Amino acid sequence: MKRVNKLSILLVALAIAALSISCATTKANKFIDEGNAAVKEGEQMAMEADTKITALAGELDKFPENRDELKATAQEILTRLDKSIAKLREASGKFDEGSKTNLDAPLKEYLSLKSQEFNKHAEHLEVLKGIPNAVMDASITDRPALDAKFTEIKGRVETLEKEWEDLAARATKIQEQNKDKFKS
Repeated sequence: MKRVNKLSILLVALAIAALSISCATTKANKFIDEGNAAVKEGEQMAMEADTKITALAGELDKFPENRDELKATAQEILTRLDKSIAKLREASGKFDEGSKTNLDAPLKEYLSLKSQEFNKHAEHLEVLKGIPNAVMDASITDRPALDAKFTEIKGRVETLEKEWEDLAARATKIQEQNKDKFKS
């Protein structure tokens, strides 16, 4: 009789553990879905800002004389970048929350890397805001000074872009190595 009780207790414990993991996975998937939705919105805003930056760059041939005409576009870029940054930080938080649930180690590491990736991407966009800010900066009085500022910003942007792309690649590698642990 004692053996049956021990077996029953073990089966109940296993069922509770499986249910706990299943609930944690469901909770993590909810965070992932919310994070992915925020990323999608953030990336859309970033693409719109990038299009506006390209248009702004095409209008700099008369800088600084046309600075006042460029301010509206520069402000629109800043608004879109701010919205994108907010969404990427939201996504980073969701992935971070998901990484703190009771999951397998590869899933936790994946979610942690995704959180870091989107945080770094947001940081990258913060630096990119330097371009429209430089156009509006009254202390930049000629095109060579503006070009020098752009070169500095571009270098920092490229460094941060490489960092977030490296984090994304590491997360993708974990996902590929553990396909059975990720929902399809």
